[in-house]
Amino acid sequence: MIPLTLSEIANATGGKLIGADITISAISTDSRALAAEQVFLALKGPNFDGHKFVSQVAELGGLAVIVDHQVETRLPQVVVADTRIALGKIGAYVKAQTAPKTVGITGSSGKTTVKEMVAAILSRLGNVLATSGNFNNDIGVPLTLLRLGHEHDFAVIEMGANHIGEIAYTTNLVKPDVAIINNIAAAHLEGFGDLCGVARAKGEIFEGIPEGGVAVYNQDSKWADKWKWRLTDKKVRRFSCKESADEKGDNEIIKAEQAADCYSANVTLDDNGCANFKLHTHIGSTYIELTIPGKHNVCNAVAAAAIAIECGASLDDIKLGLAEMSPVKGRLNLYQLDDNCKLIDDTYNANVESIKAATELLASYPGYRVLILGDMAELGSDARSYHQEVGEHAKTQGIDTLLTLGVLSQSTADAFGDNGQHFSSKEQLLTSLKQQLANEERAISILVKGSRSAHMEHVVNEIINWRKPRAAEEHS
Repeated sequence: MIPLTLSEIANATGGKLIGADITISAISTDSRALAAEQVFLALKGPNFDGHKFVSQVAELGGLAVIVDHQVETRLPQVVVADTRIALGKIGAYVKAQTAPKTVGITGSSGKTTVKEMVAAILSRLGNVLATSGNFNNDIGVPLTLLRLGHEHDFAVIEMGANHIGEIAYTTNLVKPDVAIINNIAAAHLEGFGDLCGVARAKGEIFEGIPEGGVAVYNQDSKWADKWKWRLTDKKVRRFSCKESADEKGDNEIIKAEQAADCYSANVTLDDNGCANFKLHTHIGSTYIELTIPGKHNVCNAVAAAAIAIECGASLDDIKLGLAEMSPVKGRLNLYQLDDNCKLIDDTYNANVESIKAATELLASYPGYRVLILGDMAELGSDARSYHQEVGEHAKTQGIDTLLTLGVLSQSTADAFGDNGQHFSSKEQLLTSLKQQLANEERAISILVKGSRSAHMEHVVNEIINWRKPRAAEEHS
């Protein structure tokens, strides 16, 4: 974070400074993680109130507090009307002072992967700040903006939402030079009502694009009409992931009015399920080799390429950046546990389309395929039918065994039919898995996935702890 005076913060937030006007360089909203010489901003929610911890700030070495009413403290304080809104205003102020080229990314799935891909590409052009973890909501986005410094050439900001208006709010803070809607799928339906509501909410990202900015979206989406009306005064780039890609020859880029500016063709998968493909863009074509598995990541890579080009990246930057990107924790992380057993950890989060994509990756591996699923969260009144849908899809893909854990995923196992088993505890599931694999002589591939609230990463850790000692014994 750049150094700011408390009077600057008061001016940026419309607040009132009480006490000394000191310079600060760090703000924390978590009293448990407050470090010396930080400012504590007291957030308030339905089940918590950070103002209860203001008295501890001085003891912990904090420099000042930001509060929604004057409090008893010997530290300077900035009093604002609403600390959550103040946090956003401070983040927006820092972004305006540092002025990096800024990318805003939203969509129902693949946001984090696209963010990491764009960051990897743009890192070849300059210093990049990207969203960490899941800091993509109305609190996480401002906290990300606070991390900006004058050294940053680019900011790559992921924006999620679980209700209408949230992306409009964060986009107004970020004011992205390039904004993208990666896709629309069944996710957070409790807050949006239906897929139409999801599309409208994601379209809010295009409201905050400043003059001269660029809107990027997937032209394959049937929901594009829900945001096209926002783009009449914007520069627009479209990408496509249809395998046919309107290919008319190696060197010919189709010139029809509705043609995508970026698209993929000639997709193949290697033994680990990583894709190789030809990328066509309005600045030329190149071959791409991805280091993360999953055919669906071709679409994420095409989206990232479309964004990066608008930020000044060359085809070589795209090719090399994608080849060098690091895997995202919990996003199709591949573990070769022993000569016979492959484990794919895709436990970061889950929705209908991401589970289908992961299932198709698992189906591409030879041998015995085991799919382990936890519940998908926030799917509203049709949650059970969505869980049933992914079970039916797994059956059509030829998955050998489906094991489910949770409540709603009972419908997934039922829809899968024979060799679909549901468990109420992790221990029961792991016991069954060990029994099934005990005498399996074929190559084994296991994929684990579920929403973050399902905590399926614990299942991954147990499988790793089980297979690794066994592998060591076999090779001793």
